[in-house]
Amino acid sequence: MEFSPWVYLIAPLVVFAGYVAFGISGFGATILIVPVLAQLLPIKFIVPMLVLLDLVASILMRANKATQARDLGEIRWMLPFMLTGMLLGAYLLKIASERWLMLALGVFVAGYALITLLRSGGGAGPTIARGWGAPIALLGGIGSALFGTGGPVYAIYVSRRLHDAGVMRATMSTLISISVVVRIVAFALTGLLLKIELGLAALALLGFMAGGLLLGLRLHSRMKPQDVRHVVHVLLVVSGSSLALRALMMTAP
Repeated sequence: MEFSPWVYLIAPLVVFAGYVAFGISGFGATILIVPVLAQLLPIKFIVPMLVLLDLVASILMRANKATQARDLGEIRWMLPFMLTGMLLGAYLLKIASERWLMLALGVFVAGYALITLLRSGGGAGPTIARGWGAPIALLGGIGSALFGTGGPVYAIYVSRRLHDAGVMRATMSTLISISVVVRIVAFALTGLLLKIELGLAALALLGFMAGGLLLGLRLHSRMKPQDVRHVVHVLLVVSGSSLALRALMMTAP
C-alpha cells in the first residue's frame, strides 16, 4: 500500500493527541483519530491498526495503579449487552448503510453530551438508574463493531453512574480493553489483521501512542474530578460531531 506524504506528518500528531485524550478519560482515542486519518487512509486499514495500538495502551493503563479502582459491578452488568451489541453490529455491517448508522450514532452522542454541558456545565448531574446500562451498552457494542467507536456511548452511562473520576476512568479503560480483545479476535478471523503493513504502521506509531498516553495520565492526576468530567463531555461533543460530519460527507448509497 502506498501512503500519501501527508500521512507521515499527520498520523503521528493525531495518534499522539488521541492517546492524550485516552490517558485523561479512559476513552476517546479511536473516535478522535479515525475521522481524521480516514481522509488519508481506508477505514479498513485504520481501525485494525488502531486496535493493535489500543491493545498496548490498555495494557499500560491496567499497569497504572491509578486506573485499578474499576467498578466491577457495573462492568459485569454491561458486559452481556455490550457483547450482544457487537454481534448485532457485525450483522448490521453487512446489511445496513454505514453512512446512516454513523450519522445516527454521531448525532445521539454529540446531542446528549451537548445538552448535559448546557444544563450542568459538564457536572456529574443526577445518578441514572442501572437499567439504562442495558440499552447504552448494547448501542456501544454496535458502535464498537461497526466503527471501533463504542467508548463515547459507554461514557454516557459510566459518567452518570460513577462520580469518582478515578473509578470512572478505570471502569472506562476496562470496558475498552474488553472491546479491544473481542475486536482483535474478530479482525483476525476475518483476515483484516493479516497484513504486514498494519503491523509496521502500528510499530511506527507505538512511540507516539505511548507518549500521548503518559502525558494524558499526568494531566489526569493534576485535574479536579469536575474538570475530568467536563473533558469527558467535551470529548463526546467533538467525537459525536466528527462522526456525524463524516457521515454527511460520505457519498449516499
